Amino acid sequence: MGKGCGMRRTNGFTLIELLVVIAILALLFGILMPALRIAREQGRRSVCAQNQKNSVLGFVMYGHDYDGKLPLNEVDRWLFDISYWTTDILMASGGFDRHVFYCPSNRKRDRTCFWRYGEGLPWDTEDHPERPEPTAEGTRKNLHRIVGYFWLIDTKQGRSQQPLSPEGGPPKEWVRSMIKTKRPPAMTEFITDTTCSNGTDRKTADFTTATGGVLSNWGEYDRSNHIKNTRCTGTNVGYVDGHVGWRPFDEMQHRWFADQRANPGFWW
Repeated sequence: MGKGCGMRRTNGFTLIELLVVIAILALLFGILMPALRIAREQGRRSVCAQNQKNSVLGFVMYGHDYDGKLPLNEVDRWLFDISYWTTDILMASGGFDRHVFYCPSNRKRDRTCFWRYGEGLPWDTEDHPERPEPTAEGTRKNLHRIVGYFWLIDTKQGRSQQPLSPEGGPPKEWVRSMIKTKRPPAMTEFITDTTCSNGTDRKTADFTTATGGVLSNWGEYDRSNHIKNTRCTGTNVGYVDGHVGWRPFDEMQHRWFADQRANPGFWW
């Protein structure tokens, strides 16, 4: 036969070969994507832990100059409500910006309207609005920010409601001093991730639909920082001595009711 009589293979893939390659790629993506999501969340968890560590160390530095005493929260509201005045002192002591107050696993919280919540700014307020913050000390003590963590610092007047403890479990406390605590500093919790739910049942609580002022103001639910679907995976916990550790949700307890209501329930 002559050279021109045989069938020649053209360059490229056949349809079946393309479908096989696409199927293999889809399978690989299906295997890799969960691993990538886990890796990203592990990275966010690490940044979150460093945020907490920096915050605690800022208060430690402040306490060194005031016999261990803390600049107690001037507002007696929810655990993520911190007065402008208290954050002023922490930022001056630690030398960091506002973003350290927010967990990277819940970036939606790191907005100017939360940071300047006491001024009633709109949801879409830009990062550097023209309107400056009020400067009078009395005003800054009264206004509060909504941050991305629970601060277990006491209020100036003292919180009337103590943290809940399961029967036989270790008691918790609102921290007033870095050196005078009921338990050793390495065991005294000082800051945790925001972990709030729409109920207190461990098996059925939704950690993405807690209701509060954010819902009435902007139509947004309060949610926990580290979640998978609607469930909490755990929290970073910063202790008075400055170290931070991860606590899985199975080891967490419902500890506090906001305004004595079942929704939201606060966990750590």
